[in-house]
Amino acid sequence: MCNSTGRTPLAGGVRPSLKKAAAAICVLLILAAGFLFYYFNALLLVLLSEKGDAVTIPVSPGDTWVYHYTHSVQLTPCYEYFRINGPDDMTMTHTVYESYGVGLPYSPSEGSFATRKEDGKFDLTMDRPYRTVSFRPAVQADPDISCRGKTYKLCKKFGQGVRVDVKVMKRYKYWLMD
Repeated sequence: MCNSTGRTPLAGGVRPSLKKAAAAICVLLILAAGFLFYYFNALLLVLLSEKGDAVTIPVSPGDTWVYHYTHSVQLTPCYEYFRINGPDDMTMTHTVYESYGVGLPYSPSEGSFATRKEDGKFDLTMDRPYRTVSFRPAVQADPDISCRGKTYKLCKKFGQGVRVDVKVMKRYKYWLMD
């Protein structure tokens, strides 16, 4: 006589195909969690105006950005170079300009000063830490910020005289800002 009791899932155990599916789902969940952790903790260079407008640029430690403007007295171009170290941590590494003048560094106490032979410009190497860098762009200075091969015209983007703060933060902190 045959046994008439049927196989129930509890009595029969989990089928091998279900085990493989469960393992695949676990691997996908772990990969998704890893990606989300990486994505939310990625660094952003944030250009934030006092009006609330913002530009965000994905960056990594060691990346640089450049603030370029025309000096108001000398009417010559100036370039200020910043290195990204981490959240709330930037270093002004050097400034390049064409002429001495009011507001332009020239003293050895400011940093290591040199005249570049290839173009005659002055290059002041320094090591100034910053958490935030703030500007009030003016049309006459035609200021811009360049990072990762793209240039952002500050007056065009945010308007004349509007304070613009430049900071480095993790993506999730930017999203949580007011």
